[in-house]
Amino acid sequence: MNNTPIAYHFFRSGVEGTFEERLLRLLHLYTPKGIPVRFVFFDALPDNDTYSARLHIIRQIMAGRFADCLPVVSYVAQAPCGGELVLEVHELTGFSPDAVHYKEGYITVEQPGYKFLFLGGVRGTSLAESISRQSQELFDKVEKILAAEAMPVASIVRQWNYIEKIVAVDSAGHQHYQDFNDVRSRFYSQADWKEGYPAATGIGTQWGGVMVDIDALLVEGGSVGVYPLDNPLQVPAHAYSGRVLLGGSQKTTPKFERGKALAFECGQLVYVSGTAAIRGEQSLVGVGIEAQTQATLENIAHLISKENLKASGVSVANDARLQILRVYVKQKEDEAIVRAMIEKALPNLPVLYVVADVCRDELLIEMEGAGY
Repeated sequence: MNNTPIAYHFFRSGVEGTFEERLLRLLHLYTPKGIPVRFVFFDALPDNDTYSARLHIIRQIMAGRFADCLPVVSYVAQAPCGGELVLEVHELTGFSPDAVHYKEGYITVEQPGYKFLFLGGVRGTSLAESISRQSQELFDKVEKILAAEAMPVASIVRQWNYIEKIVAVDSAGHQHYQDFNDVRSRFYSQADWKEGYPAATGIGTQWGGVMVDIDALLVEGGSVGVYPLDNPLQVPAHAYSGRVLLGGSQKTTPKFERGKALAFECGQLVYVSGTAAIRGEQSLVGVGIEAQTQATLENIAHLISKENLKASGVSVANDARLQILRVYVKQKEDEAIVRAMIEKALPNLPVLYVVADVCRDELLIEMEGAGY
């Protein structure tokens, strides 16, 4: 992929064979073009016991395949709409292998003037614990890793937050997503977010508890431009009012930006946060899947437009171009309609369609992506 430091690719296993056979088929399909730093597997699962067993298989096979150059690995319990096992790979482009350092559970990339950190599959110790407890444990782990690398919390530029049964409410009246947001807000409160919060996605999974993936970037001397992206069509998520926050002990807002742009010498990267049919801070309710899909596409198009990027301080001559798109549909039967609309609006774009709950009950679809 031209003009970007990170390239993204999808691979599909087909539906035939056992889980292990499909997993091996995926790895056989993958031929490195750059330096792989993150593997994300998407799968349909019946329960948490199966999730844990399959995650163990993935880790064993990945360790055997990559040995001392192991990418960070995440296993996401979201059912791909095609019924197959799907792999998403994040690759570094234009970097020397000598700059890449493989640590225990994460990867750093050190270049003159900046350091990247890739962290994946971070979770608590037990899927049986509460969402709050799991969230606290995983953020404790993140904090220790960042401290070991002398990277502040505010160096996080992209975060994926996977939350089992995200809109469920526990016996105490606490919504899973709100409980996660409360813990994230406490973790983020120690930082000075001069360059805005991370781009982020908070999305539901069928199983797997709470898990986060993180890209962090520490910049020295202005060698890389870091720009938070606002969207005038939407209220920033971190500025939501209490009217759209549910359950939870503190009702803190989701701490993320609508997007984030990074400007390197080798090219630019645009992270597109999880985006849905929200205008202002209110969901488009009762309009159906077509209208919600159209509104979501319009929100993304405006976010990555040349005009909006320039308004955010990014020096560009054109709109950003998407590399990939993940599409989360709440109801599998909507996938055909959504696919037709996206293929018309964004022809030839690699797209992954999975079934997943979105962070509000009334939302039928969410999208996220990366561009350059």
